[in-house]
Amino acid sequence: MKNTNLTQLVRKICKGDYCQTELVSFINLAQKISLSYLKYQEMLGKRISGERLDTDVELDDLALDCIAELFSRDDNGQFEQLKRYFEPKLAEDPDISEPEVLVLTRRLIVKKTKQELSRIFRERDPEGAKIVRNIKVAVRNSAKLYIFNELGKDYVFYTNGYALFEDQPSWSDELLAYLRKTALPLPEDILLNHFMEVYSPNDSVATLVQKLLQSIHSLDEYQNYVSLESIVKLMRNMKMESFRERMTAEESVPTPLDQLETKEIESYIDVVMERIWQKIDSQYLSTGKLSRDKADIYHKALRDVLDDLIQKKNNSSYYRNLKFYLPELTQRDYRQRERSVFEYLAKVAKREFRKHLEELL
Repeated sequence: MKNTNLTQLVRKICKGDYCQTELVSFINLAQKISLSYLKYQEMLGKRISGERLDTDVELDDLALDCIAELFSRDDNGQFEQLKRYFEPKLAEDPDISEPEVLVLTRRLIVKKTKQELSRIFRERDPEGAKIVRNIKVAVRNSAKLYIFNELGKDYVFYTNGYALFEDQPSWSDELLAYLRKTALPLPEDILLNHFMEVYSPNDSVATLVQKLLQSIHSLDEYQNYVSLESIVKLMRNMKMESFRERMTAEESVPTPLDQLETKEIESYIDVVMERIWQKIDSQYLSTGKLSRDKADIYHKALRDVLDDLIQKKNNSSYYRNLKFYLPELTQRDYRQRERSVFEYLAKVAKREFRKHLEELL
């Protein structure tokens, strides 16, 4: 395009009096613009190129796919979309400059690339696209939820009554402090724990998202907003887990042998928990490191850990097991005061329990 007048080239393409070399030159320019946008999205962390290892080749092909429809012809052999876009603008300003035409071209190509990416995303991942759509509808219909875009990624937060502009939030110092913009992003494991705590299959998407964002508000050391991508991932995993549980429930028909084996496994739990209590007594009760009440709670929660193990509850967590008996327990309190001892005992209990299971098998 160095030696080509873009304005003149666009006029020729719209009129249909171009040569093949000129058309190829414009297509190459359009592909480069689309490819630059795709690479920028990849740089921001979006998985545009799919699973292939030859990412550059994939993006080159994808850029062509994204702009292909712009070069589809009507019955008269004309590029209808290009004519409809450029002709009114060229007619409005006959003396339009080269940089202005380049800006118009970039705007058209990027817009088309975005549209095609959405279509490709829906085809690649229809379930994910449905979740994204439901979340955006929920936010749009809620006065207390808000989406903002930063560096190409969408983020959601609970507004808590803040007055915001329609298109972009008003980045006041007060709102920046509320969002804790300078804090660390919320780690995935903590976000998952909070999601599991508030999750209810009967909640609407709006209710679930609002409950999740409200629950992380108390985590002062982390940002007070979550990426839309992270919420989609949580909801997708939950739906898959629910589906897996339904399939397991439908396919598993208990037999007398199953019941006998279950009773034998439960008897092993009793043996393991008796040994764990001896360890708690010798290492923690006798030394005053744990009170009697706390030791009893640990013992009950550790038994639940083993129950979760035999029931194959992949979404269980030590924090939730302990919180069941300590309802006021927060993530911060758990990490600071309970985790080291409780998780050590849980690992010991699991190790002992697996030894007995190996004997059974």
